[in-house]
Amino acid sequence: MTTNQMHTNPATATAPTRPAWLNQAEFPFTSRRLAVDGHLIHYLDEGVGPTMVFVHAGPAWSFVYRDLIVRLRDRFRCLALDLPGTGLSRPAAGYRPSIQAGAAVFSAFVRALDLRRVTLVTHDVGTPVALGAAVGMPERFVGLSVTEGFAWALADENPRIARTLRIVGSRPVGVLNDAFNLLARVTASRAGAGRHLSAAGRRALLGPYRERAVRRNATAMLGDAADAAAYLRWLDAQLPAAVGNRPVLLVFGSASPTVRDHFPQRWRASFPNAQLVLVQGAHHFPMNDAPDLVADAISSWWTAAVTSPAG
Repeated sequence: MTTNQMHTNPATATAPTRPAWLNQAEFPFTSRRLAVDGHLIHYLDEGVGPTMVFVHAGPAWSFVYRDLIVRLRDRFRCLALDLPGTGLSRPAAGYRPSIQAGAAVFSAFVRALDLRRVTLVTHDVGTPVALGAAVGMPERFVGLSVTEGFAWALADENPRIARTLRIVGSRPVGVLNDAFNLLARVTASRAGAGRHLSAAGRRALLGPYRERAVRRNATAMLGDAADAAAYLRWLDAQLPAAVGNRPVLLVFGSASPTVRDHFPQRWRASFPNAQLVLVQGAHHFPMNDAPDLVADAISSWWTAAVTSPAG
């Protein structure tokens, strides 16, 4: 098997200085930074092998993929970026976070690093962000591993979830979140990504949310997940022709609201051959609840279903 070993051109990327709250023990990677359309994008590029790109949800950052990347980087080249205004990335002036805007940035990121034969690993709102890029350049993508994600208009098909997201993205909740960092604290809890985090790990996950602008971007992305119905309808319509023949792995937590709202079945309506891994007892971050299981599932699925890279 020939592996994709193209790494970043040092002329286009720099290593940013890490904040004091993010130590190497909790984030055992080399941080990189790339200028993309006026944004300074923080990203990871770990390991050598077939390329996997990890795309996080709006109110999170690349830290949520830590436990997967440390388990997969001995076999795959693992890249994970922070979308503008999340994690350690800095947005361009005037940037307004949305699914469509995130897809444009992700497209530019993929092109800037000339990534090819990419297997996408996505979570939640990161799924329509990544797929918004994939439908515009499907030749660069060979497989899709979806964790707790969607790629259709929630307002049409999952109105209860859409109503909840609108509330989270509303101005009153935004004011409270600005003051008390509620959304990030839930994300870092046992019901979110924090089931196995140490106190130091939880501090690291929460680190970017010391900035109120990052808190605002998080609620804006969740609100857009409910309101971007026209864009999501368009995306849903494009998927069959663009990537309908790509192998798909679905990873969901058995205790997640997405399972109660039949997200896995909706995916299989578009991708009938999709493989489903239901992580028992897991919530909305199954890759953090059961990282060994999820990493093994991704690796095994890739071996069985994704065409080996041709280099």
